[in-house]
Amino acid sequence: MREIVLCTTLTDHSLDLMKELKGSPLLDDARIHIVHCFEIQVYTNEFSPYIYPTEDKYPELTEAAQSILQSVEDELKKEHPSSEYIKEVYFTQSPKQKMKEYLSEINADLVVVATRGKHGIEGLFTSSFAEFLVKYSPCDIHILRPKN
Repeated sequence: MREIVLCTTLTDHSLDLMKELKGSPLLDDARIHIVHCFEIQVYTNEFSPYIYPTEDKYPELTEAAQSILQSVEDELKKEHPSSEYIKEVYFTQSPKQKMKEYLSEINADLVVVATRGKHGIEGLFTSSFAEFLVKYSPCDIHILRPKN
């Protein structure tokens, strides 16, 4: 069975692009991993570091994220009922590195990632998640671009 990873953020844009895969033969008879990584932010002030989200928030955030990812699974199941679905939520300081490790761990055949379509000055100062995967992914990549 092929291992396909849908790497998504919890934004409407990313989720809608993932849902558009429902007619794609890429997802037929595959194990589909729908994965989201929360980035742990560390802030420092004069006295001590502050970490967000805190570990006590993990269960609540995981439950909310799983519920959102379920909507993607439900949409994809309409066209791909024979596929197996796995939803994963991770908390990490480096979502890019975590995704690279996850792809290696499960021996993924394909990773699907949506881009935001930022170009020029808007995209100049941020390192693209998709760009990172193009460089370092251990498997093939399918990039979903915005329609505009």
